Amino acid sequence: MTTKYRIYDTFNRRPISNHRTLKAAVIAEDKFSRSIRRNNPGNSYIPTRIELWDVEFDEWVEVPVEDVHDAEQWYLNA
Repeated sequence: MTTKYRIYDTFNRRPISNHRTLKAAVIAEDKFSRSIRRNNPGNSYIPTRIELWDVEFDEWVEVPVEDVHDAEQWYLNA
């Protein structure tokens, strides 16, 4: 079984990208946010969240903020 994460654009209600690990999703979300700020004036951003595919309920669920924060800390300290 493969764990699947995705970055979801909550403003436009569409998925942005899919990833196999939380670490990869956090890195991609950071790159996406930087590209939005770089290519648009002012304090532009698109609100996103990282979601996990729940096989048992056959739906996407939001990853708890604590898990995302732990992955970000690992990414920044690596």
